Amino acid sequence: MTQITPESKQFLVVLFTDLRKDLLADRAGEESPNRDKTTRELAIFDALLAGLTQGETLPEDEAVRRYVAELAEATDEETGYAQAALEHRALAELVAALGGSRETR
Repeated sequence: MTQITPESKQFLVVLFTDLRKDLLADRAGEESPNRDKTTRELAIFDALLAGLTQGETLPEDEAVRRYVAELAEATDEETGYAQAALEHRALAELVAALGGSRETR
């Protein structure tokens, strides 16, 4: 399995922790169709954070890989080059660690 560098791991922990907090704040009190999506996203964040912070195995799930790959693409479009380089590398390392194919990366 591909290793994630400490700098990338630190960035990813902050990123997914912040995304999790934002999701909970944004989705508070929503009706059930959105609640299901929120539950799935929280499960993704929790599984990734457990793997990154507690040394647990990262999830080998196509939906998680797809989510991270889409997040990487969106992040590249929204940030400046210096930050995008760190984020791209960190997210690429995570996709690889999740067992993603070259196409996914």
